[in-house]
Amino acid sequence: MEKSGRLAYMDMVKGIAIILVVVGHSTVASDGVLTWLTSFHMPLFFILSGILFYLKHSHTEDFKDYAIKRFRGMMIPYFIFSVIYIGVFYYYLMRFPEVMTREFIDDSYLQALSLYGISVLWFLPTIFFGELAFYGLMKLLPRWAVVLIVSGLAFLPPIAKGGLDVILPDSVTGASLFGRYFLLGVLRIPQAVAFLGIGYGVRYLCDVFARRRGPVRPSVEVFLGIGLMILHAAAAFGNERVDMHFIIQGDPILFHVAACSATFGLLLLCRHVPKIWLLDVLGVNSLIVMLTHLDCQVLSYGIQFATKMNTFITRAKDYLFMFNLFAFVLVVELILIYIINRWLYFLIGRSKPVKTEMPKCVRRRGLKVVK
Repeated sequence: MEKSGRLAYMDMVKGIAIILVVVGHSTVASDGVLTWLTSFHMPLFFILSGILFYLKHSHTEDFKDYAIKRFRGMMIPYFIFSVIYIGVFYYYLMRFPEVMTREFIDDSYLQALSLYGISVLWFLPTIFFGELAFYGLMKLLPRWAVVLIVSGLAFLPPIAKGGLDVILPDSVTGASLFGRYFLLGVLRIPQAVAFLGIGYGVRYLCDVFARRRGPVRPSVEVFLGIGLMILHAAAAFGNERVDMHFIIQGDPILFHVAACSATFGLLLLCRHVPKIWLLDVLGVNSLIVMLTHLDCQVLSYGIQFATKMNTFITRAKDYLFMFNLFAFVLVVELILIYIINRWLYFLIGRSKPVKTEMPKCVRRRGLKVVK
């Protein structure tokens, strides 16, 4: 563990996951790539939160303090960026009425107020209420009871969604649509609790094993990590495309096997590679990237930039389009990370500036980012 208390390999795994989130929202990912990355890139964040819940002994904290801390970190950004997104939508309605409609904006109000979440914002209330629910389970029940409940919750959302689709189909409007959005948001919470429990439980068992048998050799962990990634590929491509956002699991067994095997496989592999600055800074600031890359139009402008560059390119246009797209998004996101951490930290629920770590080559030259 670093001096800051962070685990670099976990941040790098988060960095990989947030890159895959951006790839999934771009126009360049093939069906096979989308099937592969959607099978784990969002569950990974919940599993890692479960691991951190264990490492920080969060269930021993005072509930009020814990809830306030999580509300600031999750729900304040939710409300602020809901307003920002709707403001962006109004701008596009005025500038490009053929692209944006008033009905879309009205629907966005319903999604925001129901806590269903506009676009990527669904993640924030889901993990907030999921963590509070998991805290309550850990505080009130013995571990064996939590295991049983978590196991059942893992399979509840798609079953309940099937019933909701009958009672409140997606064709409803007005107050009924608000109710559908609200209930869909509620149905995501059991899945969040399940993945939090998986992360907590696996890390607890690993610590028990280490105390009894001693640490596992790095070579064994690397081979196990490779094996888990192979298992993930088999489970992911054996299932249909899944999506936590829309509560689509396909085969529930394959869904959970794919999500867990990829997450723990990446953790084992990243434990034994040198710290990569880019993955680390993207992982530490994954929330900023999540909130800004899509509906703040960073990805959209990246596509425009890459398309424009293709007018000057005569060969390998597809590959250079992808390179230019992701280079643009990466540069803009790093700038946004710096600006938000230093001056607009309140957007992500912070009360003071956050230091942005720079690469070693920059630090050697004596350049400081945040005092």
